[in-house]
Amino acid sequence: MTHGSSNTPPTYDLDLPMRRVTWASVHWICLVCGGAEEIAPEEEAPTPPICPICHQLAVAEAVATLWAVRR
Repeated sequence: MTHGSSNTPPTYDLDLPMRRVTWASVHWICLVCGGAEEIAPEEEAPTPPICPICHQLAVAEAVATLWAVRR
């Protein structure tokens, strides 16, 4: 059998203790600006994933456009 053959069973000889990993925060990426945002693990990322600043800018732009059309 050659080294790295697909029919070779994996061997785990590191004998490392198993540790439980807990995450303090979860990251998601804003679709508009590409910035990373952090939330607690029990929270959900917004759908669509847009950060609060980009959301505020989009709302301000929409209001300004509506105001210009109304004039």
